[in-house]
Amino acid sequence: MMKKDKYGNNCTKRLPIHIRTLALPNFNYSKAIEIAGKLFGSNGIFMDIRSEFCLALSEADAVKFNVIDGECKWNQFSSEQEDLYELAKISPGSGVAVFIVGGVKTSSGSLNGCAGHAPSKPAVVIGADATVYTLAHEIGHVLLGPSFSPVHTESTSNIMYKSTNGMPAGSSPTFNAEQATQIKKSGFLIAC
Repeated sequence: MMKKDKYGNNCTKRLPIHIRTLALPNFNYSKAIEIAGKLFGSNGIFMDIRSEFCLALSEADAVKFNVIDGECKWNQFSSEQEDLYELAKISPGSGVAVFIVGGVKTSSGSLNGCAGHAPSKPAVVIGADATVYTLAHEIGHVLLGPSFSPVHTESTSNIMYKSTNGMPAGSSPTFNAEQATQIKKSGFLIAC
């Protein structure tokens, strides 16, 4: 018998996730989890949230990790990301790490999130001022991988739209056929 997720979707693959909150989100966290769960579930992928912690940071760490470098470089790990992994006590290979931080900066401004990570340490960083769609969008980048093109779409009904700020409130974004095929091939997924 096929396993089903809590939304009634058939489960063909699981995506293990570990969430670490370093700053309180200004977006509806529960709604973000629901949107991501329904979106991935509709593609046969069960979001298996294995751990969720709000990290109690020292004053020095609170300052250090309040705003994260978001240049989003793939296939490399910044010292800041390495420090996040160590602080969060997440074992490499145990799933996708999600870090909610005060902000994500780049040389040209700020982002809602970033999915650039080292090959063996899949991770996303989400700013506290992100939208309810950012979690699903950034996890989408992880599953699509660094070579998938186009990286973003021009359709506001697609979760990979170029900015989650531009997605209509209350919408239920989807993946297109090419994206759905690619995410199901991700090596970060495990069988149900």
